[in-house]
Amino acid sequence: MLTAALALTTIPVLAALVSGVVAVIRRPGVRLTSALQHFAAGVVFSAAAIELLPPVLERSPLVAVSGFAAGVVVMFGFRKLGDVISARREARGAVGLPVGLAVATGIDFHIDGVILGAGFAASSSVGVLLTVALAVEYLFVGLSLSATLPASVPRRVVALAPAALALLTVAGTAVGVLLLGDASPVVLSGVLAFGAVAFMYLATEELLVEAHERGETSLGSVGFFVGFLVYLVLGELVG
Repeated sequence: MLTAALALTTIPVLAALVSGVVAVIRRPGVRLTSALQHFAAGVVFSAAAIELLPPVLERSPLVAVSGFAAGVVVMFGFRKLGDVISARREARGAVGLPVGLAVATGIDFHIDGVILGAGFAASSSVGVLLTVALAVEYLFVGLSLSATLPASVPRRVVALAPAALALLTVAGTAVGVLLLGDASPVVLSGVLAFGAVAFMYLATEELLVEAHERGETSLGSVGFFVGFLVYLVLGELVG
């Protein structure tokens, strides 16, 4: 299981690499980027609703509440940490890599890896579908990260930064498979509940917020529902 999971994890890493290369060659326009972020948010939200939540609902409400509560505390705690780091750098007039965003993205990628490992521990089909969701997520989150890098940053760094952070997903997947492979159904459900919060946080607090700030259009907003539907259909075909 571990070998197969790690092999599939290379797909999101490659997607992150593609995003960096695209950002170097030619960055998408504002409206196109907003539409693509809507689409990615729909895919990620669909993954949480279809793959992560149903196993949790089969267990006790206490498991769901505990996992959700932990997810909310951790994700918003990381956001606060990123805000503090960014504020301190701005106060010093620092330029260069956006450390706060990079730290928050790296932590999010690592958590995604643990959840992916938990998905493989629950079912190989769940793991495959989550891999698809992460590949789409990393393509657009990586593009957003590269777009925030100032012009003074070397092009090689812009191209490789998303993929370098995505390597944390590989480490997280190994941790998830090794630690959760023999976990009880209750523990696994709690981890999946935590993961559902992480996925929904990314969709609602990062991708959609940034998409709206870029200037959304009605057609671009439809991308969210298209992404949700695409993942829903894919889940039916693979499952």
